[in-house]
Amino acid sequence: MSENEQNSEKNFVEILTNSVSGLLFPSESDEKIKVIDWQADNPAPFDTILFRKYIGVPPSVRVEVLPWERFFEPVIDEKEWWSDFEKTRAESFFKVKELILANLTNLEYLRAGRIEIEAYLIGQDKEGKWKGLKTLLIES
Repeated sequence: MSENEQNSEKNFVEILTNSVSGLLFPSESDEKIKVIDWQADNPAPFDTILFRKYIGVPPSVRVEVLPWERFFEPVIDEKEWWSDFEKTRAESFFKVKELILANLTNLEYLRAGRIEIEAYLIGQDKEGKWKGLKTLLIES
């Protein structure tokens, strides 16, 4: 990998990290969003067995794969009751979505757990490495 490619990859992770800094993902509790930078180059799709290995959950924990777009639905699809705060937050999440779409392919939305759910939106960069976002959702 050339130095330019390393800088480009690093820049994406840094830019993504900066774009989610201070953003909270709303559920029954608002949670921080972390950037995932797995150096795995496993082929897509990132199956649930491999996903369990990477996040360290046993087979007894429920894991589901959803369409990647569903990750952004609660934070981008505007509701009529939204205040200016929610609308501004939606604009920030839309920018994050555009950044991900411009830099990652083979997007996948994986969730582990039942009430406290670890939610991951991951995709492959141009080198095939998996990167993306992680947050915690509370759904009772």
